[in-house]
Amino acid sequence: MKDLTKGILNQELEYAKSIDSDTLQKCIDRLKQVDENMETETTICNDFAPRSFYFQRMDKNDRNSGNGGIIFHDTTHGIGTHGAPSFSVSLDNSKEPQWEIHT
Repeated sequence: MKDLTKGILNQELEYAKSIDSDTLQKCIDRLKQVDENMETETTICNDFAPRSFYFQRMDKNDRNSGNGGIIFHDTTHGIGTHGAPSFSVSLDNSKEPQWEIHT
């Protein structure tokens, strides 16, 4: 896995720990597992949405095999509730801040 976030991913992992959430780490672990199983490499970049990331997966022939986002949802602050700033919605009814993979 390539991390092109210039330290932002590590900062967010620390933030996730501070709010007692393991959801960002689980998303990262899931992407790593897919890389291992499918012989791909995922690159993670910063996203325009707060606390969120964009990822792209390339196969061993350097062809795009998928992309998406690790999107932060915090309904109490209006993040991840279908409109700006993340333009996505969570299907989880949890009110707790969390990260989810969207493809």
